[in-house]
Amino acid sequence: MAAVLAVWTLAALVGCAPRTAATVPEATPEPPLLSAPARRATPMVYHVQPGDTLSSLGRRFGVPWQEIAAENEIVDPTRLRTDQVLFIPRVEGAQSPPEAPAPPPPETIERKPVSREALHRGNPGARFWWPTQGQVVRRYGDLLRGLPDPGLAISAPAGTEVYAVDAGTVLVHIRGGSAWGNVVALAHSDGWVSWYAHLDRTLVQERARVGKGTPIGTVGATGAAAGPRLAFRLFRNERPVNPERYLP
Repeated sequence: MAAVLAVWTLAALVGCAPRTAATVPEATPEPPLLSAPARRATPMVYHVQPGDTLSSLGRRFGVPWQEIAAENEIVDPTRLRTDQVLFIPRVEGAQSPPEAPAPPPPETIERKPVSREALHRGNPGARFWWPTQGQVVRRYGDLLRGLPDPGLAISAPAGTEVYAVDAGTVLVHIRGGSAWGNVVALAHSDGWVSWYAHLDRTLVQERARVGKGTPIGTVGATGAAAGPRLAFRLFRNERPVNPERYLP
C-alpha cells in the first residue's frame, strides 16, 4: 500500500488528458459517514468524471470521503481532475458497480508468447519496451467516448501475452468490476507508472516485483472492450504521457 500511496498521489488513473484536464470544483466536504464498514478489500480503480467530488464518490460507493482522500494522498479535497485515477477503498457492505461479464475460462484460450525482439524492436537498451505485439488501433489523443484517450489501444489475438514495459512493482491487480475489465498497474523508478487493461488472464499478484519483459497477463476482451485488445497507458509524475514517445 505504501507504493500505491507514493505513486498515485498523481490521481492519474482513468488517465487524464494532460493538455485538456479540467479542475473540478469540490463542494464543502460532508461529515464522515457514521458507520463505515471495518473490513477492507482490494481498492477499486476509478476514473474521475465531470462533476465528481470526494463527497459524491463517498456516497456512491458507501465509503467516507476522508478514506478516499487518504488512499490517494489527496491534500486538497476541493481539487479533482477529470480522468484522474483514484483508488476507491472497498469495504464489506459498500456499494460496488455491477460486475463485468466473466471472462472466458483461462484454459480455453491458449497463451501466445511474443519474442523479446518484438518487444524491444532492436533497441534492448531502451528505457521501456512495448507491452505486447499487435496493431495500434487507437493512439494517444484519439477520441474515446468523446474524450481524448490518454493512452493506446493495441489489437492482438486473445491470449497474446502482455509484458512489463520496465522492471517494477505491481500496484494494482484487479479482476473485473469496471469497464476496463481485468487491470494490472506497475510502479517503476523515477515516478513512472504503467497501466494495462482488458486483460483476459492476469499473471501477477499485488506487491510482486517483476522484471522488464516479464509476462503479467494476456490480451482479452474483458470489461467494455469491443474485441481482444490491450488498453495501455504510461504515467510520469502522476500525469499521462504519450507512450509512443518513450517506446522503441
